[in-house]
Amino acid sequence: AFGQDPGAQRYSPLTGITRRNVAGLQQAWVFDTGSRDLQVTPLVINGLMYLTAGSTVYALEPETGRPAWKFESAGPVSKRGVAYWPGDGKTPPRLFSGVREGRMVALDARTGVVVTDFGERGYVDLKQGVRGDVDGPFMLDSPPVVYRNIVITGGSNGEGSPSTGLYGDIRGWDARSGKLLWSFHTVPRAGEPGVETWEG
Repeated sequence: AFGQDPGAQRYSPLTGITRRNVAGLQQAWVFDTGSRDLQVTPLVINGLMYLTAGSTVYALEPETGRPAWKFESAGPVSKRGVAYWPGDGKTPPRLFSGVREGRMVALDARTGVVVTDFGERGYVDLKQGVRGDVDGPFMLDSPPVVYRNIVITGGSNGEGSPSTGLYGDIRGWDARSGKLLWSFHTVPRAGEPGVETWEG
C-alpha cells in the first residue's frame, strides 16, 4: 500500500490487461454511491473493495460491485478513501477514516463494525491538542497513512489556518489502542526551535 514503503509500486503488476487488449475492455458493473463529490481511491484487499462517499464507508465485492457491508456516519467521512491496517495476529484488520467533528474512526475491516476498544468507543478526537487561539473546522479529508502499527494523520483545517484557527500538526496514533504516540508541530509552539519566525 502507498505510504508503507517508499519503493511501493504505483501500478498493478497483473498481466491480464495489455496494450493489445485494453481497447476491448467492457464495463462489468456499476455502483452508484449517490455522492456528487467523489474523490475516492478505492482499496482492494483480501477480496473486498473499500471506498468512501458522502457519509458512508463501503465494502464491495470487487467482482460484482455488491455491497458486503456499509458504515453510515452522522456526517462526512474522509472523501478520498480509507487507510487499512492488516492487524497483528491478535488484533483483526482495521480501517481508519475521518468522520465529522474532526474525529477518526476505527472499523473492523471484515464487518464494518466500530472497534470500541480503539480510542473512546472507536473514535479519537483529532482536534484535541491542535487548537490555536481561535477554534475552527478540522477534517481528515484524505485517509491517514499506516506505517507498521502507527496511524499517521494530518488534517484539513481551512486555508486561513492556523492564523485563524487550528494548527496542522502531524501525529502518530497506536493502531491498536488509539493512544497518541507522537506529534510534530508544523507551527512551532512557545519554547520550540523556530518559534521566533512565527507571527501568528
